[in-house]
Amino acid sequence: MKMNFLYLLLLLLLSMACLAPAEQGKPDEATRAYEAGLQALTQGKNRDAFAAFQRAIKLDPTHTEAHYQLGVLYGKQSQWKPAVDTLQTAVSLTPDFADAHLRLGEAHLIGMASAKDAIEPLERALQLQPNLLRARRLLGDAYLRQNRIDDAIHHLKQVVKDSEARYLLGLAHFQKEDFAQAIPHFEAVIKRESRHAKAYFNLGNCYLRTGKVAEGRAALRTFEKLTREEEQLASLRRLIRNDPQRLQPRYELAELHIKRTRWELATAELKASLAIAPHDEKASELLGYVYLQIEAYPEALEVYGGLVEAHPESAIYRNSLGIVYMMQKRPRQAIAQFETATRLDTTNPQLYRNLANAYQQIGERVKAEQAYRRYRFLND
Repeated sequence: MKMNFLYLLLLLLLSMACLAPAEQGKPDEATRAYEAGLQALTQGKNRDAFAAFQRAIKLDPTHTEAHYQLGVLYGKQSQWKPAVDTLQTAVSLTPDFADAHLRLGEAHLIGMASAKDAIEPLERALQLQPNLLRARRLLGDAYLRQNRIDDAIHHLKQVVKDSEARYLLGLAHFQKEDFAQAIPHFEAVIKRESRHAKAYFNLGNCYLRTGKVAEGRAALRTFEKLTREEEQLASLRRLIRNDPQRLQPRYELAELHIKRTRWELATAELKASLAIAPHDEKASELLGYVYLQIEAYPEALEVYGGLVEAHPESAIYRNSLGIVYMMQKRPRQAIAQFETATRLDTTNPQLYRNLANAYQQIGERVKAEQAYRRYRFLND
């Protein structure tokens, strides 16, 4: 009897030993899946990250961070209902997870357009971490949408370094009909972001309400101009979506980005054009100009060097190549291009001025003076 008992006890212990690794393995697998998701995110592979976080949650439904990252990804895809549900799970699992509360509030406010539901998680985020400036701006926005103006002002005035918060602060004062208080906030936003159309609109109305009619009309004209630009941007993007191989809308969109000094967007559009037509002159010319503006001189040299090789009789391209050499402190190479440019076009004063500057840099004062005299003659 005693032997049977010992035998059964041994079998039970062996069974528990066999089961333990399997039970412990699932959290380990969940961690590995979560880490794979993070790695995929760093590589920009959102689809792989999405699948990895889902796998982590399947293996371990209590994995808070996986729920959080999955909720953030849902938000990036504008799938706001699953974003809210997943982030709600994250905060339920870990109630002191400040960033999850922040993201949940943002999903309610931005995605679901529910300021009422956004307030509680945003307030909780700030209770947990008072220095979450983004949470404070979003909470101010939510209060403003709920017409809790004083509460909105209380939070927004603490984050005035954020342009959008400053705009919302101006809007809060505007809604209180305190137009004199609103004006400096809209002006500050415009000083930081010269193409903030809504700031111009509200500033114009504030000026009109405070008797500054000329200033108000000028601000509203700027608003109308910026609105037309936005409409043009939207129209060009639609044309590109409908016919991705067509170059003309891409040129126009790039030129609009250049006008707005949105260099990264202009560069992306021009590179897309050159992927379609690698030797396209117009796209290359615009890209070279962008590289000069952002001081990417090696890239500008490559572009203008190619243009000069393809169009050796172009004084403009040789002048641009010369400018690149000057910016790279290579005046002798610049002189060769400027000299050729002046032979190709004897009537452009700027070519002679550039040539004079290049000669001045290498100490050739006589030649510099000759070039400068020609510049002044053509400029008179």
